[in-house]
Amino acid sequence: MVTVYGVSPDLSGDSGPPYVWRVRFTKNLPVVRREGLNLLMFIGYVMNQIKYPKKTGGRDRPPCFFNTMLHFLYLCLFLSLLSLTINILSKDALAHEIQDAGIDERIVTGTGIIVHENVALARNKAISQAFLKAVEGYVIQRLGPKDMANSFQRLDEEILSKTKEEIQDYQIISEFSTDRYVRILMKVRVNKAILERKLEKIELRDVDATQIDVLLLVSENREDFPTIYWWGDPANQTSLIQTELFLSQVFENKGFRVINRSFFPPEESYDESMLHLNLTNEAAVKWGRLLSAQIVIVGEANIHGTSEASVFFKAIKVIDGTVVAQGYRKKTLNGSLTDDQSAVELAISSWANDMISYIIEAAQHTQEAFNQIIITIKGLEDFQDFLNFKEFLKTNFSEIKSVLERRLEKYLAKVSIEVKGDSKGLAEKILNHSQGPFLFEINELSEQGFTLVIR
Repeated sequence: MVTVYGVSPDLSGDSGPPYVWRVRFTKNLPVVRREGLNLLMFIGYVMNQIKYPKKTGGRDRPPCFFNTMLHFLYLCLFLSLLSLTINILSKDALAHEIQDAGIDERIVTGTGIIVHENVALARNKAISQAFLKAVEGYVIQRLGPKDMANSFQRLDEEILSKTKEEIQDYQIISEFSTDRYVRILMKVRVNKAILERKLEKIELRDVDATQIDVLLLVSENREDFPTIYWWGDPANQTSLIQTELFLSQVFENKGFRVINRSFFPPEESYDESMLHLNLTNEAAVKWGRLLSAQIVIVGEANIHGTSEASVFFKAIKVIDGTVVAQGYRKKTLNGSLTDDQSAVELAISSWANDMISYIIEAAQHTQEAFNQIIITIKGLEDFQDFLNFKEFLKTNFSEIKSVLERRLEKYLAKVSIEVKGDSKGLAEKILNHSQGPFLFEINELSEQGFTLVIR
């Protein structure tokens, strides 16, 4: 039970609640002392008057203020309005806290050059520059310099060139102008939610490229030497050129699988158009399908001496033949670079940093509905048996998207297959097919794959 004590010279008077109160609550609650009119004390005073009406001068006092039903209803209405006001204010405060949590506030400057005495245009340019600085500052802080550099071109195209979309609001703190320029100091509030959605779309961090198979069809030109390219004579096992080595290193570091071109098919599997130096997109796609690639990189590197190189590559999606990324890069060595940095390596790195995010995005859309399983083949007598089995899979099972060699040695081979469905369903279809390349049985069946044993 709570008892409220009111102490004041005019407690029994008609002047209303006292100005100075001391209120004590029982049940070991602390004593509350407040100076001035306090809502809690006021309510305590009123309830005390209701419970203990006072008499004076041998006659009953007029009825207490809240003894009538009408005044009691006034009290209920007052308390309801008070509760509603507190609820609204608390929700508004919470909304402001949530909104502030999704805002990045920065103080930045912007400068606009005055052209043809157009001060208004210069001022707008200064504001736009301040917006860019605010968004740049957040992106650099969020990603770090390495990720920023790796996808700088795409960041510029999709975020930095459209900074107005990410600005929540702004306030001009100060500004001044000269004959040449307008300079502004601003408080800019960046909407982090919009920026995070864009960054997630670009997939700068933790991109999963481990299931993307890439085939390199790139040539290399050097001064006073003939152009080198491997697909002109695929049966001739040539070593990797410098351009292939650097490209392979870049893609493998990003998690791609670079297809070993030494697993070339028999001569009857390719036509004349696939042997030309300058491949058409259609011919490049044929090579990709033949070697079970998802992406084919086509192009050339031109190396001029030891200090200059340029590259032009394009990435083609094998499933539909579309070009998903392409670009030209040129690099020249200067005195500040060390001997272990070649011009062609720098040009390839620059191209890859800008293009790989586009390649990942394009390839991932094609593999969402596919599962990867491993088939181990035991009892192979010769390489032709393996090629026949691979062609058997590609020709007779439409649910198989690609077949990639993972391991090949005497009497044994492993292939990685991307298929719509599971390994059990594929194993049953292969086992019951009437046109198999040889007699076999299937065992060691699991979700990850199965073993095919040739009889």
